[in-house]
Amino acid sequence: MRLPWIGREYQQQEIKTLILGESVYDWNPKDLLNMDRINSAYNLRNLHKSHAMDFKRKSKFVRNIEKAIYGKRKPTDSEKELFWNSVCYHNLVNRVLKTKKHRPSYNDYYSGWSTFEQLADLLQFDQVVVYGLEQKKIKSLIKYCDENSLTIEHENLPEKVGRSYPKKITITKGIQKIKLLFIRHPSSYFSWKKWSPIIKSEITYPA
Repeated sequence: MRLPWIGREYQQQEIKTLILGESVYDWNPKDLLNMDRINSAYNLRNLHKSHAMDFKRKSKFVRNIEKAIYGKRKPTDSEKELFWNSVCYHNLVNRVLKTKKHRPSYNDYYSGWSTFEQLADLLQFDQVVVYGLEQKKIKSLIKYCDENSLTIEHENLPEKVGRSYPKKITITKGIQKIKLLFIRHPSSYFSWKKWSPIIKSEITYPA
């Protein structure tokens, strides 16, 4: 299992937040050393640090969610640092995909939710922002919860964003309740202005 990124202030948060991305890609399939790096347990941590904490990089999956969280086009470097040091980050799909043209399978998502449950036990997060609204992703979660005796409540939020309806799912695991907000993936046709009020209404900002 790839180790998640854990912000240095994460454990001090009263309400703990996971940002759940989707996939890792092998951009240099002929480079064996690159594959070794990708397969390392530390790959995700190193990758996220290089994208999120280098504030000059324009990686959409981190920069757009910052804009949505703060509700402005140009969050300051201090705000970016505060945000990523307050949350943890993980990718749902464990398998390395060849390119962005390759999409995860239902089984990829199902396996990812198993890892997610393990992380929930370890990190005790209360709320999750999930990148992506694919039906396979949501159906595999519902199936996983059903087969593993986890109580689940799910609903479409009434406000539509473009062609997408945000979805909220609450999982009960013993005494632990985890709220998941599914949003459009911030790397793809993502309007931070439209998604910002929805995220702010459902997610308690980590500070």
